[in-house]
Amino acid sequence: MQLGPLIAEITNPESEKFTAALLLVHGLWERAVTWRRFAGYLSHRGWRCLAVERRAQTTEVAAQAAELRLALAALDAPPIIVGHDLGAVLALSCCDAARAVVALAPLVGPPLGPPPVALRHAGSWLARRRGAALAAPRGRWSTAYPERSVAEPAALVGQIVNRGCELATPRSAAPRAVFAAEQDEVTPLSAAQALAQRADAELQVLHGSGHALLSAPGWETSVAAIHRWMIRHSGVDLLALYDEAMQDE
Repeated sequence: MQLGPLIAEITNPESEKFTAALLLVHGLWERAVTWRRFAGYLSHRGWRCLAVERRAQTTEVAAQAAELRLALAALDAPPIIVGHDLGAVLALSCCDAARAVVALAPLVGPPLGPPPVALRHAGSWLARRRGAALAAPRGRWSTAYPERSVAEPAALVGQIVNRGCELATPRSAAPRAVFAAEQDEVTPLSAAQALAQRADAELQVLHGSGHALLSAPGWETSVAAIHRWMIRHSGVDLLALYDEAMQDE
């Protein structure tokens, strides 16, 4: 499905229960297919899932956020945005166009936290020097970024390392939560806490989880916690279809 400048992979529920879709935004060195486990779990529970594919050729965080806004504008109604890693920060930056926002293992850098050390080791030394596209970090960070088939622009990675992901003070009343991974190899818990405070978001800690929440063992526990949060903060109008389905049963 084409959503503005972005392509989205759709996972439809067998029986739709909610009046808003989930827009899923992946992080660095990932693609839309990374969401398939989460989308399968959530669609089984009645959510329509739209996993967008970030454009690799877009080399500025602000430009990536602008493209996400265009994708949101192409929808019939505001969705709940769920983002991971860089996608988490992009999701928070678009909270004024969403019903709610869930930021998973967000990628945080200056000024809210230290530069992400893992990103300094992306690609080879020669690729970094030449400004070429960078492969995912290896060694101790290979579990944080297990996807090896996608390269990211050196300019984008360098911006995040040196200047962080800029986040304007949210002006929306949409519910939002930052789900921090207790054992995150990329973002310290203190940095995730600072982001949650800046974004006026509820902080949830996923105990025993690392940065790769979408694919690492134990992902079912993470998505179940996210689902519970969305249900609690959905609002009566969002649950209208769910209530109707329960009456039919």
